[in-house]
Parts: sequence; C-alpha cells; structure tokens
Amino acid sequence: MEAKIKSLEKAMNVLGCFTVTKPELGITDISQELDLYKSTVHNIVSTLELCGYLEQNTTTGKYRLGLKILELSHVLSSTMGSHNVIHRCLTELVEETDETCYFAIPKNEDVIYMDGAFPDRMYNTRWVQGMKASMVCTGIGKAMLAYMSDDFIENLLSKPLIKHTDYSITDPDVMREELRLTRARGYSIDNMEHEYGIKCVGVPVFNRQGEIVGGLSTTGPSLRFNDEQIVIFSNMLRKKAEDLGQRF
Repeated sequence: MEAKIKSLEKAMNVLGCFTVTKPELGITDISQELDLYKSTVHNIVSTLELCGYLEQNTTTGKYRLGLKILELSHVLSSTMGSHNVIHRCLTELVEETDETCYFAIPKNEDVIYMDGAFPDRMYNTRWVQGMKASMVCTGIGKAMLAYMSDDFIENLLSKPLIKHTDYSITDPDVMREELRLTRARGYSIDNMEHEYGIKCVGVPVFNRQGEIVGGLSTTGPSLRFNDEQIVIFSNMLRKKAEDLGQRF
C-alpha cells in the first residue's frame, strides 16, 4: 500500500532508524541511511523533538528517542489483552527452567521481543520489550521461521545471512536443513549462533486457527544446555506454548 502522506512516512522512517545498536544518531547519519537531504531530515527531527518523540543529547549533539515513545510503549503494553497472560506464562517457565525466558512475535524478517522473565539470581536484567533480532540466528526466530510459507523462507534465504559468531549459519542449504529439523522435532536450537557462550531453545506459538502468533524461548549459558537438558526444556516450552495458544 502506498503512503498517502509522504511527509508523515518520512517522519516514521526517521524514527525507524533508531535501534538498540544505534540508539543515538546525528542528522548526517539519518540523512545517509534514508538518502534524504540534510535540510529535510533537520526539519523532521526538529518537529519530532518539539513533540517529544526525539530528544537531543547536549553532549554529543546527536538525537535519541524521547519520553513520548516510552509513554506510547506503556499504553500499548497496558492495553494488550494478552499481556498479563504472557507474563504469567513466562514467570511460570522461569520457575520450571530456572533460566531466562522470552516471548516474541514475527515482524517481517525479524522478531520483536514483547516480554521476558528472569531467574531471581539475575540482578542485572535488560529491558527487552521492543528489541529486534534476526529470525535466522535466534532460537525463537528459527522456531517461527520453520513454519512460515516456503515463499517467505526462500525470499529470506535469497539474501546474505549475517555472521554474528563463528557458529552462525550462513549457508542457505544448511539453514534449510536446520528448519527441516526444527519442524521434525518441534523445537529450534540456537547453538551460540547469535551470541558466544549462549544457547537457546525455542518453540512456536500457534493460535486456535493454527496460525503463527509468536514464539517462546529459554536461554542461558551453553554449559547448562546439554542435549539432555535441551529436550527437557523443549517439553516445558511446548506445553506452555499450547496453553498460551488457546488465548489467541
């Protein structure tokens, strides 16, 4: 669908430039990323700053997301009817696995983390809501990707697969086999493909119509995720995924 208000589309694209890995950007950075004139970017950024959607770091002169974004995030979180159910599910999974657990949804070729729960022993937890990651290198992403249409998978695999670690799968044929194995056993494994020393087990969440609505995962140090433990975790995850899917 073509945007009816081009200026608004440009403003939304400016906001989309800010990510976890690029939390602060200058006018030149945005101009280069979107291939827009600096004067155009400056006008958009100034307006977004005035409305509270961006704020300027007075030390660096660069811009970052403003508090208005946080307010909207809180509104979205509080009005999602399934949010409490999801968080309760994750909390129960943490009690069973004693590992960190996440819920994410598919978004184009990425996953967006919607919620996470952490064991009591973890004091330094990170904010995960809204974080994006690639489908092809995360356990939760591969769990969902394995059940996407063949056209979707082939389109994704026609593009270069990014190497995050030495364990990342960058060969499309190897990834196809990985997805086949995921479907066969009902769960995916991230074998330190996204982050060194970290393994992850993921399962898809289907709604009552059999459509993919998200994924669940448990993640932790690779030394605690041997083959036997991975199977145990996968059984816990699948049970919760079945229960959670009945709410969608």
